[in-house]
Amino acid sequence: MKHHRLPSITLLPPPHDLTEGGQAVEDWARGLDWVRWLLGSVRARTEVLMAGDGSWEEFADGLWIETIGPALKTAWQAAQDGDLAGLIAVDKLLTAQLHPCLARRSISAGALLLKSTRRARYQAVLGRLREAVERGGCEGHIAVVWAAVGHFFQLSLANVIAEYLRLEWDIAASAENPASDGAWGQTIARLTRRIMQTTVEGRLQQGEIQPFSAC
Repeated sequence: MKHHRLPSITLLPPPHDLTEGGQAVEDWARGLDWVRWLLGSVRARTEVLMAGDGSWEEFADGLWIETIGPALKTAWQAAQDGDLAGLIAVDKLLTAQLHPCLARRSISAGALLLKSTRRARYQAVLGRLREAVERGGCEGHIAVVWAAVGHFFQLSLANVIAEYLRLEWDIAASAENPASDGAWGQTIARLTRRIMQTTVEGRLQQGEIQPFSAC
């Protein structure tokens, strides 16, 4: 069997080094094209994700900054710590916070990502998360699964955040959402920086947030 060599990885700089014009993210994107392959099944088989029921600005200023971004950040840290209970806690909180139709989309996308990474070896906390989902211990939201997958492939938190946003952007753009205006670099840099600089504690303790209730 012929093996293809993966491109070299260029990590994102710390959030305070991200440029306003998004050049850092654009440079990162060229070095991390292989990461798009990890999310390829989700991108190819998902018609609408979290950003699909309103404008990109509504998603960015509402659901992203209040719910998905902090959850992704907390889940990545739990994966770093090998903390399955922490991952499950974030997953259950997303189920409680998200409008049911958004939760279904999130869980469906998470299932696609779990399926596409099933054959990876030595999965550690990702494998334990998969087992928890299979036995009904948690739902497997895309943000939680992606955090665990990103950790497994040794991606930084900034990379994990930015790639999730690029997934949302690409899916929204394919659905002819205003996100297709070509400004993805600057937008992803800004939103990545906001989450990297936001304290998670407190936000995840808020009540149910439903910015797109008319799904």
